[in-house]
Amino acid sequence: MRKDKLNLSQEHKATAAQTTNDGLELDLEILQVRRVVAGNPNTPRQILLRLAEDANVSIRRAVAENPRTPIDVLKKLVFDHDSEVRMAVAENNNSPAEILTLLASDENVDVRYGVAESPHMPEAILVSLAHDENPYVRCRSLKTLQMLAPDLQARLKLLLSPPMEKLSDSI
Repeated sequence: MRKDKLNLSQEHKATAAQTTNDGLELDLEILQVRRVVAGNPNTPRQILLRLAEDANVSIRRAVAENPRTPIDVLKKLVFDHDSEVRMAVAENNNSPAEILTLLASDENVDVRYGVAESPHMPEAILVSLAHDENPYVRCRSLKTLQMLAPDLQARLKLLLSPPMEKLSDSI
């Protein structure tokens, strides 16, 4: 009888482990489905709005990356506590200038660097980032500005040169 109890206990543990593994696989499958739905351009607005509040960062990031995410949803995600989500908002081509301006002054240097790296960023935002406190952000924004257009080079020199008052003070 002792052996029977021992065998039963081992069988119970094996069954419990299998159930746990099956549950984990199911959770991962559900997470993957939610991530795919969040990134699908054909997902309805109401679903994207709901997924934008998901507890999982990868789901919120997929919503922020979705090219069809409505602007009002992107405006919510610009204040997300996770920097990867905010960076995804910056990289979304549909993010309007007001959102990009907020992200250009984000407290997280990685977000500002991501903004400076983005070629779809408006010139004015890249110019402001060329004066960022972080040298990497400054350098990245200048490189992005340089690759945008050759005719921009002359304007860049004017925009980034010190104001005339400062020049006259130094003479």
